[in-house]
Amino acid sequence: MRLFTAEEMRAADQHAIEKVGISALVLMENAGIKALLTIEKILGGLKGKRFTVVCGRGNNGGDGLVIARHLFNNDIAVHVFVTATPDEMTPEARANCEILLRTGLNPVLLKEPQDIDRLRIAMEFSECLVDCLYGTGVKGDIEGFPAEIVRAMNDTRAVKIAIDLPSGLCATTGHVSNPCMVANYTVTLGVPKVGLFVLPGKRAAGEIWIADIGLPAVSAASPGSSHFLVTSGLVSSIVPERDDCIHKGDAGKILIVAGSNDYQGAGVMASYGALRSGTGIVTLALPDCLEGKISCQVLPEVILNFLPSSDGGFDLSTEKCLELAGRFRTVLAGPGWGRGDSRAMALENLLQHWNGVAVLDADALNLVADSDILASSPARILITPHLAEMARLCQTTVAEVAENQVEIARRFAREKKVTVVLKSAVTIIADQRGVVYVNSRPNSGLAKGGAGDLLAGLIAGLAATGISELHAAIAGVYLVSEAAELAKTELGADSMSISEVASYIPRAFKSIRGEVLPENR
Repeated sequence: MRLFTAEEMRAADQHAIEKVGISALVLMENAGIKALLTIEKILGGLKGKRFTVVCGRGNNGGDGLVIARHLFNNDIAVHVFVTATPDEMTPEARANCEILLRTGLNPVLLKEPQDIDRLRIAMEFSECLVDCLYGTGVKGDIEGFPAEIVRAMNDTRAVKIAIDLPSGLCATTGHVSNPCMVANYTVTLGVPKVGLFVLPGKRAAGEIWIADIGLPAVSAASPGSSHFLVTSGLVSSIVPERDDCIHKGDAGKILIVAGSNDYQGAGVMASYGALRSGTGIVTLALPDCLEGKISCQVLPEVILNFLPSSDGGFDLSTEKCLELAGRFRTVLAGPGWGRGDSRAMALENLLQHWNGVAVLDADALNLVADSDILASSPARILITPHLAEMARLCQTTVAEVAENQVEIARRFAREKKVTVVLKSAVTIIADQRGVVYVNSRPNSGLAKGGAGDLLAGLIAGLAATGISELHAAIAGVYLVSEAAELAKTELGADSMSISEVASYIPRAFKSIRGEVLPENR
């Protein structure tokens, strides 16, 4: 599913108006009607309910005026509040305000503090508040009197429905104003906006519904798009059907180089993900200081090797790395490595001689942060940092990365010519072209040790099957999210373990292939 920035949405609207010939008033009428039909679905009907609609001076306010008119025309109780006189509104909003006045419904102008008291009273006796204050027009923080309006709207006990965007949420970045409307539902118009699906905007958006406003396909395509939402449909289209006559050697071979004396389980957990990826042969390489000392179970399907080590971690020579490079399609390096000069040299030797896909996770990311190996390696590199690891790679702060995940991931992928999987509650996938994919499925059950190892193993295994590293990243991130949702449903977020999430990956695969009915999930 495509996601639009505020600028892209404006370009699509402008194309529809100027090139196709659909007037702005028609688009606004469509938006208001379709938004109201969506509200009717959300609420399970309109009859017998009372509404408060708050409208700003812009086109988002005009959408609200259309909604209020149709409620009024259908004998549904509605209070309308506006923040501007008709002369202060955009042309289309002004036209709809004048139409509303001629139908006999007079909006209340929000201008003085006592007007907010009137708004509070109206909301107190309403089942639903409709927020049409700012839409995509917000820039920076909402301040002064408008901020008091937003705070009052947040205080209501009514169901809060934002039209297009909650007031104060940036459509492009997901940044939220202080204050920002916190909606129970958002009815986004035409094409969904990026800011609704990334943090912190996702928290303010509530449940997201999409209203088709009749925007022509040619107009929606006119600005192009570099943002996409990861969905089951997308994943099912990029994971190929499995040939029943395939040989294990044809299904791909993955090498997982993971673990250390201090972190034995990281590679084992990564192998759980790789085994469920569809790849044919999974080899787990541990440092030889662990031989005879492994404290956790390695599944019997995994081929276990031991590689040279020193000081409790890997110490790989150029000769050893050359030997490994010719035997596997994909390597995963980094989980549980720890740090040290010998490990840094081992990673450099490995990447200098790897011609396939190299997935770098955990300590491998900390090691490459201090070198230029990403630029000189012949490997097709995919990195899977969390926010702190990305901050080290970009020499910035965790807060800066958290606030600008999309742009930071996009910029790093372009500059370093790598695929980036930036992990947080909402995961951002960026490729070398600057195209971004958003996996917006937060799950507190994944906030546990081992989740990153499982994901890295699954992604690396998918890449070993022969699909591109970008497709492996998209599919791997979605499949772990789906498996985690299944685990959360049956086991609960508190008690589910990452090992148990791994056991749900087969059901996640069946789901994207349409082999599991929704009622059985």
